[in-house]
Amino acid sequence: MMLRWPNSLRNRVLAVLAASMVASAVLVGGAAMLLWEPFTRWTLRDEIEDNAAELVEHLQFDAQGRPVRLDPAEVEPWLLESLRTEVLLRVADADGKVVLANDERAETLAPDDTVFTGRRNSFTFHRQGVAMHAATIPFKRDGRRWYLQFAVSDRLFLRMRESIGFDVLKQGTLALCATFLVVFLATIHLALKQALNPVRQASDAARRIAPRTLGARLPVAEQPWELRPLVDAFNQALDRLQSGFTTQQAFLSNAAHELKTPLALIRAQVELADEGRWRDRVLDDVDRVARQVQQLLLLAEASEPHNYRVDTVDPKPSIREVFDFMERVAARHGVTLGLQLGQALPHWQADRGALFTLLKNLLENAIQHSPPDGVVKLRVSPTGFAISDQGQGVAEQDLPRIFERFWRGPQRREQGAGLGLAICTEIATAHGWRLTAHRLSPGFEVRCDMSAQA
Repeated sequence: MMLRWPNSLRNRVLAVLAASMVASAVLVGGAAMLLWEPFTRWTLRDEIEDNAAELVEHLQFDAQGRPVRLDPAEVEPWLLESLRTEVLLRVADADGKVVLANDERAETLAPDDTVFTGRRNSFTFHRQGVAMHAATIPFKRDGRRWYLQFAVSDRLFLRMRESIGFDVLKQGTLALCATFLVVFLATIHLALKQALNPVRQASDAARRIAPRTLGARLPVAEQPWELRPLVDAFNQALDRLQSGFTTQQAFLSNAAHELKTPLALIRAQVELADEGRWRDRVLDDVDRVARQVQQLLLLAEASEPHNYRVDTVDPKPSIREVFDFMERVAARHGVTLGLQLGQALPHWQADRGALFTLLKNLLENAIQHSPPDGVVKLRVSPTGFAISDQGQGVAEQDLPRIFERFWRGPQRREQGAGLGLAICTEIATAHGWRLTAHRLSPGFEVRCDMSAQA
């Protein structure tokens, strides 16, 4: 089964760190289990030697300079007296003769089958079948050489380790690991969140880039070194996209401008010809092409943000102006226009000319798709407006496509180029509004939501 990594970069880093911690914990735990016994015995021998050296500091001597006891204020007497079979103390002179012991036996301590050598060392020996860990510490006092020997039985150490030390160590280790994990996860979460903040900001900036804001670029200097090539490549792709988009818009505008004059000359020449069916058909074709050229020009102008001059507009006069203008068009098609204005309409932030074009195109589209004696309604509310007709409507699967450029449905009109709603979309987007299409029974409705602008 293939391992699937989390999609989030932060989660991937956390997963790698967590896996590393688990692997480290397993290795350390395994090593601890294998080395626990030899390590504790080595620690015991080292600890016994350190304790023996410390006992030297607590020896008390008589007037003749002979050691007589350990300082009871530092070493409690009961420790050596009650555990004399498990804990041994010897103090011997330079000749190896024991002058102070905590039990009745007065022999020096030495490894099995060896004799006392008087050098500093740690060793193991057996006494009455019990393993003992011991250390010899040479020292001088008033010019005389002495030897202190200290020993602890292996069984006492093991019993203490099993009953006290091991459980305490295990519990302490578990508590430490749990605390470490909590602190680690909290700190690494905050650290990763802060470290990935530039990436999040770049993502937000990329999300805001649209055809009208292609000049924006992602910040490079704030990104980690590893991500800078990716951000640079993205900015270079935006450069190419902006160049292509600018070229496309310039072509649309230039082509529309260049075609207007030849079409006007062709129409003038055709009008001079004798009247006839062919003349009327040619004039219709010229008018149709001229309309498409005009729509291409409007589309190119609507796609450029610098062509808009947004002001505070009272919607009622602008709406009535468009309504009065389109009433004559509706009358020629035998369609009735209805207007419904909401109460207390707020002022809109809009370009007056673009608003006129938006409403005119939507009303014209509704009129042309309405049957004779049909009704087209314009309803205006504080949050936007809606235009509905009583035509055949649009199929459900075609709703997402009606705002595309040059798209025309099965009931398309011969004089239409499929650009009217695309122009409306550009105008609405430039103002921060949103156009949506909805099926009615019967008919079709286009709604403009202006709440996003507010």
